[in-house]
Amino acid sequence: MVAPHVVVLESTKACDLACKHCRAVALPHRLPGELETWEIKRLIDDLASSGVKLFVVSGGDALKREDIFEILSYSSPRITTALSPSGSRIDVSVAQEIKNSGVSIVSISVDGPEEIHDEFRGVRGAFKMASKAISSLQEVGVPVQINTTVSKYNVNRLEEVREAVMSFNPRYWDIFMLIPTGRATREMMISPYEGDMVMRTVAKWRLEGLNVRMTCAPYLVRVMNEMGIRPVPPDNTYGRRSIQGARGCMAGNGYAFVAYDGTVYPCGFLPIPTGNVRHRKFSEIYDSSPVFRALRDPGKLGGKCGICEFRTVCGGCRARAFSITEDFLAEDPFCSYVPTRVRMRV
Repeated sequence: MVAPHVVVLESTKACDLACKHCRAVALPHRLPGELETWEIKRLIDDLASSGVKLFVVSGGDALKREDIFEILSYSSPRITTALSPSGSRIDVSVAQEIKNSGVSIVSISVDGPEEIHDEFRGVRGAFKMASKAISSLQEVGVPVQINTTVSKYNVNRLEEVREAVMSFNPRYWDIFMLIPTGRATREMMISPYEGDMVMRTVAKWRLEGLNVRMTCAPYLVRVMNEMGIRPVPPDNTYGRRSIQGARGCMAGNGYAFVAYDGTVYPCGFLPIPTGNVRHRKFSEIYDSSPVFRALRDPGKLGGKCGICEFRTVCGGCRARAFSITEDFLAEDPFCSYVPTRVRMRV
């Protein structure tokens, strides 16, 4: 049976922030229909027994669930568990509860200096809340990862973003490039040219020793090849695992997402339902769903992605392809690369 490396649980849609790009289209209050505590525990048991390596509890803001520490304390001994809260509710006492629950790492979002972050997150003071959360977690010894979303709001100020993030001395830094889903619109996206610029900048930072990764940027493998940075041969044997900080699209291929109501998706940005854990085990859905199987087969990719020499180590972003073309196997319009087979025809 095939098992993903990472499973993310959207534990609730409730959140105190109003982020412009919110994938979850979060609300101030919890919705009816959320998975019950016992249902989440059953899911955790299934994930652990099937071989999932990392369980990420996200939202909304998971800390708005009254049972969150019961869930985390149940999960942590069974599977490596990470928490991804909004950062609006964490002081030292909450940070200590998080540590006591056994969570391995907590991710907090920082999208740049204060004015950029607050504008993007939709709440004045959001940067100060994130700062307090990070310092509180670090004070009690919980490792912190900082997540940054690159969009039109900060793409031209990357050095300032880096300075803001590094001032917190995070364990890891993970950069996402915005996907137009949820509240995020196409107008918030950066251009393919800007995307290449961001990836080249990140690749240069990595050469300088910065511990920074990219998510939702499968093209980084190709960019690093073009830059001659420990080139990765476009070879079928690689699959889409992490290579030098670059991951091909993992949607349904090493990664899956469980929504607040139990619906299973290939990723949080790819809104194609494949089943529900209330009616069927997650492990069975992931192993047998036609959508998941298609996502794990590079031969199913269409357009230039299907003939690209990097299709097995990149594959394009399936969520971007779907958001723009409504076909999750179509070529990724965000990619600027022209495959060798296309160039040879000219």
